[in-house]
Amino acid sequence: MEKNKTGKYLKYAFGEIVLVVIGILIALQINNWNEKKKIKTKEIKYLTELRKDLVQNLSDINGNISNLQTSKNSNEIIMHHIENNIVYNDSLDYHFSMIYPFITFTINQTTYETLKQGGMELISNDSLRSSISNIYSNRFTSYQTFENTYFVNHYINHIKPMLISEFVSFEFSSSAHPKNYNQFIKNSEYKQTLNFTIDICRNFIRMQSNLKTEVQNLIDSVNNEIGD
Repeated sequence: MEKNKTGKYLKYAFGEIVLVVIGILIALQINNWNEKKKIKTKEIKYLTELRKDLVQNLSDINGNISNLQTSKNSNEIIMHHIENNIVYNDSLDYHFSMIYPFITFTINQTTYETLKQGGMELISNDSLRSSISNIYSNRFTSYQTFENTYFVNHYINHIKPMLISEFVSFEFSSSAHPKNYNQFIKNSEYKQTLNFTIDICRNFIRMQSNLKTEVQNLIDSVNNEIGD
């Protein structure tokens, strides 16, 4: 009889232990789920903010492409007048004012810098994390290097001296009046400068268009990740 009581007690105690263990495991699992949910919520928050930055960058790129295209067209119109020795008319003043587009690609990287300081591991998708790092650390910075090396230097070394020397006034995207139109169109150095500007605009339109595609693709990837 005593053995039966002991057996029942041990069986009851074991059952209690099992229930306690199960309870602990359930609590740990719930806690794990909650932690994962918090991490995912934080990830979505960062990705949403990053998407806003990327949309702003995309808008900047679109504006730059538009200005580059306008400048290219204006330079081509001026070159058409030069090559065909067409007489001056007032409509050229606008095109002279667009000889250089005065663009600067200003990267919005606020969220990326925050992620880089210790939150990049929050991005659970390895491919997405790699794409984010690549576009900010490589593609954007490479473009800015080209912009500073070729575009800005072209302005400082060629466009600016020409504007100062050959124009009475200059108001960007409005009007620029040449001191002596006939003298200007006969200057071979200025002709070379305008032709080179056309080439630069064409090349930078291509580079910015490539960036536009990459940024849009990254925005689409972010949308897929956050479920929008």
